[in-house]
Amino acid sequence: MKRRRSLTHVGGLIESTGQHHDADLLAQALAVAPATDADNDPARSHVHGFHTYPARLHPLTAARLVKAFGEEGPILDPFCGSGTVLVEALIAGVPSIGTDLNPLAIRLAACKTRVRTATELEQLIAWASVCAIQADERRYAKAGASRRFSPADVALFEPHVLLELDSLRLGLAACEPPVRSDLELVLSAILVKLSRKAGDTTRRTRPRRLPGGFATRLFVEKTRELAARFTVLNRLLPPRRAPVTVLLDDATKLERLPPTPVAAIITSPPYVATYDYLAHHELRLRWLGLDPALLARGEIGSRTAYARLTPAAARQRWQKELERFFQAAGPVMKTDAPLVLVMADSAVGTVALRADELIAEVGRSSGFRLCARASQARPHFHGPTMAAFRNRPRYEHAIVLRKATPISPSH
Repeated sequence: MKRRRSLTHVGGLIESTGQHHDADLLAQALAVAPATDADNDPARSHVHGFHTYPARLHPLTAARLVKAFGEEGPILDPFCGSGTVLVEALIAGVPSIGTDLNPLAIRLAACKTRVRTATELEQLIAWASVCAIQADERRYAKAGASRRFSPADVALFEPHVLLELDSLRLGLAACEPPVRSDLELVLSAILVKLSRKAGDTTRRTRPRRLPGGFATRLFVEKTRELAARFTVLNRLLPPRRAPVTVLLDDATKLERLPPTPVAAIITSPPYVATYDYLAHHELRLRWLGLDPALLARGEIGSRTAYARLTPAAARQRWQKELERFFQAAGPVMKTDAPLVLVMADSAVGTVALRADELIAEVGRSSGFRLCARASQARPHFHGPTMAAFRNRPRYEHAIVLRKATPISPSH
C-alpha cells in the first residue's frame, strides 16, 4: 500500500546562486533522495524516526549543514522542533543548543539527545512491560476510568481504547522520573494511531476498529523500538560526547541562552501560513499535561492566523516576525558567524510568499548580508492556494547569511 510520508517529496534539480563555496555546500545539503519505507532509510534512521513532527528537516540535510557550517560549535537551532539538527550535531561531536516555544518539541529534542546506557534501555523496556501488565489487569477486571475524560478525548477514541490509555497513564505515574519522561513520549508517539484522527496535520476523523489490548501491545512495541533506535544512535556517537542544551525559549527573543556567543545558527523556521503547530499537537500536549500557553501566545507563521489576512498584509506581518527573529539572532552570534536557514515558499490566497526574497529583504534591513542560496522545487498540496504556484513552482531554499561588518569611517 502506498503511504504518504513527510520527507518523501524531495529530489530534482537544484539551482544555486551567490558565493560559490557556500552555494555548493547548500546545494549538497539539499541533494537528498526521497524517503522510502526501508528500515535503514536515512530520513527515519535511529531516533529520527521515533516520533512524527510536521515539516521535519531531512536528517541528511541537517548533517551536511552541521558539517559545512557548524564544525567549530556551538551551534544554535532556535526553532529546534523535534531535535534533528541537535541529534546530528551530537553525532558530529559539535556542542549545540536548541530552543523552541513548543513544550512537546522541547521534550522530544531532550529525549533524543540524552545518551542512555544499555542498562537504562533494558530498564525502560522493563518498566513499559510493568505498565502493560497493570493495564491488562485493569482491562480484564473491567475497571472503570480513573478520571473524567474530556469531550475531545471521548470524540477521538473508541471507549475501550480510551480506558486502556487511561490505565497506561496510571502506570506511568508510578515510574521513576527519567523513565516516566521517555514512556510519556512513547505514549505520545502512538496517540494519533490509536485515535480516530486521519493524520497528524488534519482535523478529519474516521472510524477506527481496534481489538482489546491493542493499545497496550503497541505501547510495549514502541518502547522496544525506541530502545533499539537509541542502541543504533549510541554506535554513531564519538567517544567524547558534545554537550546538548535544550531550552524553552522564544526565537524572536532568545532570552535564556548561555552568555557565550554561538559559532553558527542552523535552523528551519516555520513555513508561513502552512502549519498550525498548536492545533497539530493539541492532543499530545493535553495527554502529557504540557502547558501550551507560551506557544499559543508566541507561535509565528501559523496557517490559521494568516488565513484571515490579505496577501499584502500577510507579507508585511511575516516580514515583521522574521525581523524580530533576525534582531534576536544577531547579538548572540560571533562575528561573521553563518546564519543558515532552510525554508519553503508559502502562499496566501493566490499569491506566493517567496521565502528567499523575504529572507534577503529582511536580512539586509536587520544587518545581515546574503551570501548564497540553493533552491529545489517542491510539490504543493494545499488546494485553496495551489493557484499561487501555477506559473512558477514552489521551492524549498537553503540560505546562508552573515552579519554585515560595519564600514569603518575613512580618515
